[in-house]
Amino acid sequence: MNLFTSDSFRLLCLLTDLQTDTIDGKRVRESQEEIAELFHVSKGKLNPLMQSLVASGCIEKYRARSGYTVTLLGKQVVELIGQLDAMEER
Repeated sequence: MNLFTSDSFRLLCLLTDLQTDTIDGKRVRESQEEIAELFHVSKGKLNPLMQSLVASGCIEKYRARSGYTVTLLGKQVVELIGQLDAMEER
């Protein structure tokens, strides 16, 4: 998966921004319908993107129907690509 320019990476950034603190740690509470609306795509287009992020280990489902969490790997991907983007801008 090429995360540098992909919809998957942009979605991962959105999910990272959507995370809120809970008793069990940070998680995305929005439903897939809400995420699709925020990402400006249909739920049909969003679902495979979410599945690819789960398969890559960048996000995990947080209990059935209770949202998602961005994993340490997902956070590292966002951070590292952000650093690469900053280097390109120089």
